[in-house]
Amino acid sequence: MASAGAATGIRVQERQRGTAARVVPDVLRVLLNGAVFVLLWNHIWLVDLSDRSILAASEEGSLLTQALFLSTGVAMVAAIHRIGFRHLRPLVTGPLVLCAVWLSGTALLSIEPSLSLRRLALFAIAALLSAGVLIVARSPRQLALTMAAAALVIVLSSYFAVALVPNLAIHSAFDVNSDPSHPGLWRGIFPQKNEAGAAMVILVIVGLYVARVASRVLGWSIVLLAAGFLIASGSKTAILLLPVILVITGLCQILTGGIMRTLLLLGPIVGFSLISIGSVLVPSIQDAVGALLTNATFTGRSEIWQFAIDNILVRPWRGWGLGAFWMTERTMYGGSEELTWVNTVDHAHNAYLDTALIGGLPFLALTVVAFVLAPVRDLQRVAGGTRLDAETMLFLRLWFLGLVSASFETVLYNGNNATCCMFMMAVFGLRLRTRYPIARD
Repeated sequence: MASAGAATGIRVQERQRGTAARVVPDVLRVLLNGAVFVLLWNHIWLVDLSDRSILAASEEGSLLTQALFLSTGVAMVAAIHRIGFRHLRPLVTGPLVLCAVWLSGTALLSIEPSLSLRRLALFAIAALLSAGVLIVARSPRQLALTMAAAALVIVLSSYFAVALVPNLAIHSAFDVNSDPSHPGLWRGIFPQKNEAGAAMVILVIVGLYVARVASRVLGWSIVLLAAGFLIASGSKTAILLLPVILVITGLCQILTGGIMRTLLLLGPIVGFSLISIGSVLVPSIQDAVGALLTNATFTGRSEIWQFAIDNILVRPWRGWGLGAFWMTERTMYGGSEELTWVNTVDHAHNAYLDTALIGGLPFLALTVVAFVLAPVRDLQRVAGGTRLDAETMLFLRLWFLGLVSASFETVLYNGNNATCCMFMMAVFGLRLRTRYPIARD
């Protein structure tokens, strides 16, 4: 059993060097972290997809989203202040700092500076919340039970939405961006079935963690509820990736050597990247993928990827700025004599391409170092040559989910995305574990 104060391995005696750490009651910790998890997993409930206004360029942002993130961010800052900001010092690493500096610089040099700065502020708050939950939670058990409560809010609300307001919870032919295959697929409280699918994968991972740390009955109930909704959502990417994540991370319990673990984790990430970006850049890979996959969804994404690559080459060193490319007036209505449906998509369906669009190729390289290579190093420092404890396995699964999803969805530098926020929490968690090893009774 983990000792109190060991949610990320921060020992009790280190928290209690000052008296401030003792004045945050458990009820406030649970309420704050529970609200944060619900907010990060989904904060835009029951969207009417028949409303044609959602097709318009979205440069203004949502006042509700800004208010929710700002108020929760203020509460998190207050809680961490009580506990001690010094516990966040391990996150001040060279790669992470360079990414933050470059991202801030490209926001200032963005083609839409005001838009990019607003998106940067939202992302910064999301990053703070993703790190803060690990500091605020008093123990792994408290973290697990808080995540379980938030997971039940999300998954049960989604089931109730399908039952009570199906016009707002199930895709229909009246959706303004209706795909022929979407009608009848469940999205629950989420804006789209792919977002619902991604969230359900996260909840399956959370359920497995809860089952191991807090309650088998509660944990496996979350797993079954989330898996059932995932299947009903018809989210192909999420359904495909879940078994890959569970198998690969499960093998990390058997293959404990540094080289084998590294190859096991990075191999699928490189492979999925070759299937996606490689299918556009390398003719032989394109032919091979075309022979194996005739899915129109993949073909459509390849058109988006080519469009993204073309625009990366327009500004290869500094990018377009955070949130300043897709769904803006410039992309949707100008800059090309022949406008197609590709101009109206809201992201590249590939996080690596979107990263290069945000900050150029140097920013993509920094991102790979900070969020791909550094966490592998941290994992080996935490558990090299040994089996993984429950907390490390949670972080590993969420980190791996983010990177394999990145080849098909935009899950980096997007504070509105549940996978992005859990990916950041995982990166921060692995890093914190290198400084604060779990204290066991």
